[in-house]
Amino acid sequence: MKIDLSLKNESLYAGCKVEEVAGRLNLVTPITEAINIVGRNINKMVQETTSYNRNIVILTGPMAVWAYLIVFHACVHLFHEVRYNDGKNEVIVARHG
Repeated sequence: MKIDLSLKNESLYAGCKVEEVAGRLNLVTPITEAINIVGRNINKMVQETTSYNRNIVILTGPMAVWAYLIVFHACVHLFHEVRYNDGKNEVIVARHG
């Protein structure tokens, strides 16, 4: 499974206000609110993923660190392996035996 954390991921940011300014997406929802919204959304997305598809999750896309922390926390104990891909390199950030 691959999760794009950029603001292009409508499922992850559903309920947040995102606007485009000068061709760039910006989160308008205050971070204190967005944290809870994104947390609920990622938990739902992960729960809807069958256990058969929970082997490896790859986190990718440009976004603030707080979003990566929330998504990582939701995935780390439900997937065998969590990876990060910056578009050039892919690294394993967590693995469970």
